[in-house]
Amino acid sequence: MIKVLVPVDFSETSEKALAYACQIFNSSPLEVTVLHIFGTHSTALMMKSIDGLLIKDAKEKLKTLLEKIKKTSPHVQFKTQLVKSYAVQAIVSYGNSDAFDLIVMGTNGASGLKEVFLGSIAGGVISKTKAPVVVVPSKYNLNRPLNIIFALNNIKLLEKTNLSALSLISKLNDSTTTALHVALGTTDEFHLDELRYGDLNLKVKNIQGSGNINKDINTYLTENNADLLCLIRSKKDLLTRIFDDSVTLKQTFSSSIPILVLHEEEV
Repeated sequence: MIKVLVPVDFSETSEKALAYACQIFNSSPLEVTVLHIFGTHSTALMMKSIDGLLIKDAKEKLKTLLEKIKKTSPHVQFKTQLVKSYAVQAIVSYGNSDAFDLIVMGTNGASGLKEVFLGSIAGGVISKTKAPVVVVPSKYNLNRPLNIIFALNNIKLLEKTNLSALSLISKLNDSTTTALHVALGTTDEFHLDELRYGDLNLKVKNIQGSGNINKDINTYLTENNADLLCLIRSKKDLLTRIFDDSVTLKQTFSSSIPILVLHEEEV
């Protein structure tokens, strides 16, 4: 059974992330743990007087949320967790427990990767967890990930990365998965038409970079009607290249589709 962790704050954004988690694994037995984190307070008096109200309110909202989502996701087994903690700390703790195949989170705003990786709760989780994370934009219209773009600048990272989450999503949705390589020069190419790692078949697409990798990826996603962007997080990865550019480029890169972030495994 696939096990997914979905943090919720009862916003439309987090509800959309929950719906997306159920949708992408629609054809498989699925257990979703819905995690709600309520805040810490500075004094014991405040904790005593407020915590009870917060817990009661959260339980009622969780009940309402699950009643709603179960109508469209009868195949899913749901669990709920209420935790008093800081959001990033709690989510990372759950994600690093090896109890989950994937974390699915929502993110607000329209600034795409800039927000996801530079300061949001999702960014904090991604930087600290070893679990794969899917980030779902608040304005995304839910679709199955039939066309997955795996942006990859270093083929050797494939040997150091657990690709199980990508492979699972691709297989269950019968997705076409393309490894996109943005070449910096005429010799900077993979020289392959296809890659195979375990159950994952990757078509390879080399495109000549314009010098603005943000624009290159964004343009490719749009022109090819991508449903999901996959990236690997490592010390010397594509994310580093994206954010090594100028502040202007950081601000202009956006992704209107969900992003799956995998992690290079440390040796």
